[in-house]
Amino acid sequence: MSQQILSLEELEQLEERCANKLGEGELMRRAGQAVAETVRTLADPASHVVIICGPGNNGGDGFACALSLKSMGFRVTCALIGCREPKTEQARAMFRAWRDAGGALVDDPYSADKADVVVDALFGTGLKKALSGDFLDAAMWFNERQAAHVSIDVPSGLDAQTGCWVGGMKGCIADITVAMLCPKAGCFMNDGADASGRILLEELDVSVPLSTLGVIDTDDFRHVLELRARNSHKGTYGHVAVVGGERGHVGAALLAARAALKLGAGSVTVELLVENAPAVDPVCPELMIAAEPIDLTQTDCNVVGCGIGFSEKAKERVLAAIAAPVPLVLDADALRMIAQDQKMIEAMVVRKEHTVITPHPGEAAEILDSTPAAVNADRVQAARELSILTGAISILKGCGTVIALRSSRTWINPTGNASLATAGSGDVLAGMLGAMFAQKYDLVSSVLSAVWLHGRAAEDCYAGMTASDIAPAAADILDALRGGEVEEDE
Repeated sequence: MSQQILSLEELEQLEERCANKLGEGELMRRAGQAVAETVRTLADPASHVVIICGPGNNGGDGFACALSLKSMGFRVTCALIGCREPKTEQARAMFRAWRDAGGALVDDPYSADKADVVVDALFGTGLKKALSGDFLDAAMWFNERQAAHVSIDVPSGLDAQTGCWVGGMKGCIADITVAMLCPKAGCFMNDGADASGRILLEELDVSVPLSTLGVIDTDDFRHVLELRARNSHKGTYGHVAVVGGERGHVGAALLAARAALKLGAGSVTVELLVENAPAVDPVCPELMIAAEPIDLTQTDCNVVGCGIGFSEKAKERVLAAIAAPVPLVLDADALRMIAQDQKMIEAMVVRKEHTVITPHPGEAAEILDSTPAAVNADRVQAARELSILTGAISILKGCGTVIALRSSRTWINPTGNASLATAGSGDVLAGMLGAMFAQKYDLVSSVLSAVWLHGRAAEDCYAGMTASDIAPAAADILDALRGGEVEEDE
């Protein structure tokens, strides 16, 4: 099951229930112990650890961590920032326990000795205003250290829900973020994706309730990972139609079609709108190139929009695809087309077969009559609004791709890196989605597997990746997963 992401209200309610059941301070002690165990994997007990502690419960977690590290034999210094004592009762108790244990304490981290590990315990999920004054100085100190950087729960200064820096002020940049109880959505999106580093989840022996938001995990598409039946043939795995490829953009349609074939569709036919379309794809001769318009009612999934342009013929083909009782993936130019035509959106809403839209923030903004900045300011909400407006499963691409159903069930994709920021990457994703639907996987498995594999395909590449590389890499990962050769958390 995917990791649950709780809203701040849900998280607060869970913490209150834990306090009532476990007793005041127990959750904080567990959090401190969990961070200390992480630090122990980064350095030996002869190392010096400096923890910057804020005035709230995040700071209390820092003092609890310090007590655990001290008991392990580490040399630890705590810097209490912005106050003489923490402001909350639990944090004060931990602060006093640290002081009474003879723990080293300073009010300015710059006065501490050189550190091997630095821990950010300034602010957690409740930050409402930009870092400033001593808190901003402490964050700058944290970032400047030549040491291992660990943040507790969320990097200080980051909006835990959106991944944007609160007030636009850059805060702490971590190598590892130890998330308590559940991951925070903002750690996967926007600035949070770079600020959070590797995210380690610590549920603290607490049963975390189900939520409408989660992080994609391979368990979410385990049927896709099952071996194919030997008693099968190409018809078993469906026929994908790809419609697009106007003059100058033929490659977009071919990229989608090749990806669909590579990810398992039994057969793929490409309908190119360009005049004098090629009769064969020499790179992938297995593709069929249609000489006449495809009957979009006789396929198993239609992928429409990749390089299709905005001609009257293009609009006719998009309308035909919307009318066809077949699963549909709308991408690229088709999305800008529906953004300008309310009747198209109305036709989408009443479709009975699954519809998937794959906008980047610019295309999403056009559909929502908004701006890319506003879309990225709350990516989860934007994805949900797209699904409600269009009736489609929305895949809001970008840093921390968000997938939303019309029911508001939502996932964030944890895989991917900047290698995906290349022309044609989105066309490949559209083709991969088509392949999964054509193979008759269920809705959730089809969408989540395609998005996860698309992102995972880039994670071992840091330079030189082009869109043509993505589908083969994704297929290799799928092959390894089916053979049990890839760990789920890789």
